Order: sequence, then structure tokens, then C-alpha cells
Amino acid sequence: MTSKQYEELCRFFLADQLGVAVEGIASVLIPNATRPNLPSYKHQIDLYWETGDALCHYLNIANARWRGSSKVDQPDVLLLEQVKNDLNAHKAVMITSSGFTSGAEAVAQHKGIALHIVRPDFDFSGLPLQDATAIQQQLTTIAASSPQSIYSNEVVHRAFDLGALEFTVIRPSAPGPAPMYSPAPVQGYVTRVMPPPPNRMIGGGGPGVYRGGFPGSMNRGGGPGFGTK
Repeated sequence: MTSKQYEELCRFFLADQLGVAVEGIASVLIPNATRPNLPSYKHQIDLYWETGDALCHYLNIANARWRGSSKVDQPDVLLLEQVKNDLNAHKAVMITSSGFTSGAEAVAQHKGIALHIVRPDFDFSGLPLQDATAIQQQLTTIAASSPQSIYSNEVVHRAFDLGALEFTVIRPSAPGPAPMYSPAPVQGYVTRVMPPPPNRMIGGGGPGVYRGGFPGSMNRGGGPGFGTK
């Protein structure tokens, strides 16, 4: 199978799985955002389709890699992730006929890239080589006369699907009752009675006014230690 034939098989696969018309999945060249004084370039997207619901609009891209025996490796998935970021796409899918290395699978799990192994389950020797329209017409004819699917699909990594997520609300548990408090005697402690602070004179000369003893009391002259220095 040629790369072009495989790309058309993957287009047929996506349309069949998503329940959309084959014409709704395009192959496009999308210009990258340019910067002043730098040359422009374009992203060649194998498979491009848009979806949406009442809340959001989604842009999706997929890369089709026909391989004889070698597996899709980590740099291939990293490149798809970079293109996804450049285009601000919501989802990206890597499709191959051979499989994925452990490094490719690790990147896909971290970056949310879907991985699928799609293989032809029919005799593709009679397919046109390069004409995309002719290839699709032949695939449609073969599928209509085949009692089973013309492809096999192995999901290696499904990536994120918000509709399939289960949300669990975790609330903190109510605090338990406080432990019973019982005073414990302190060993070796003796209560000491502190002497009252010394009286201090306010003002000077003559019979003085002293503040001391109980709050608010006033002592005036008379007797040793009272009235004068």
C-alpha cells in the first residue's frame, strides 16, 4: 500500500468512526503565524476536521503514517504535538499501520495525543495509486460489498475525552469532638507571694503625694518614710 492509499484509508476510517461524510475530513496546507522579517511556511495536514457542540468548537488533526515494519517513534509524536500547538488545535491523532515505540507512547500520554493502529483488511492491490477521489470511490465500493469492515483498528492510547471523565467531589470530613480536658498537677512547683511594689513620690518638696498601696489611695506626710526624702 502506498502512503497516499493509506492516507485515504485513514480518512475513510475517521469518517466511519465519527459518523461524518468523507468530504468533511480534508487534507490542507495551513500557513503558520508569521513574524516580521522572517520567512513564512505552511503545515501540511494529512487529515483535518472540525467538530462542535452547543458550547464549543473544536479543531482536530491527524497524521497518517504507513509503515512496513518499523514503528512510529518518539520524534514523530513530538512533531505532531508541535504542529498541534502551532495551529491551536484541540485534538491530535497519530495513525499508523505498524505500531509505536515505548518512547512514542510515553510522549502521547504526556501530551494527550491519541494513538491508533489501523490496518487494511482487504485486497488493496487494485486501488488507484495517487488519485485521492478515485481511491475513495474504490474504498466505498469495496466496503459496500464486504460483509465485514475493510480495516482493523487497535486503540493504543485514546487520549483525553472530557465526556468520559468521572468527577468525584471530595469534601473534608467534619472534625471530631475535642478530647476531654483534665488538669494535671505540676510537680515541684511552689506558689510564691510577690511583695508589693515600692511607693514612688509624685512631685517634690513639702508634703508629698505618694502613689502606692491600693489603687486610688493617697498618703500624705507623717511618720517615718512618709512625706519627705
